[in-house]
Amino acid sequence: MKILALAAVVVASSLVACSAPSTTVRTLDTRPAIAILDSAPGAVLVVDGKVVGQAAAFNGQPTVLRIEAGTHDVEIRDPAGNVVYRQTIFVESEIKTIRVH
Repeated sequence: MKILALAAVVVASSLVACSAPSTTVRTLDTRPAIAILDSAPGAVLVVDGKVVGQAAAFNGQPTVLRIEAGTHDVEIRDPAGNVVYRQTIFVESEIKTIRVH
């Protein structure tokens, strides 16, 4: 009986020893971002000469466009490809909101 109890203690302690604590590391994206407000339906966002998608998709509610810190050329183009808004911006560490008039 003592051997059976001792075996149960050994098995239980080995199971407890196998469950080591786990750690999850999450990093936040700390790059600056831009949000585009009041863009026309179908307008396209172009940053540094590259089409990144529909301007309305990056309205800050909740989606913004994460970009590297520095100077960027931002354009909004209508569905025909005509530039309706152009600005050179500098972003450092925050959300830059661009309101298209």
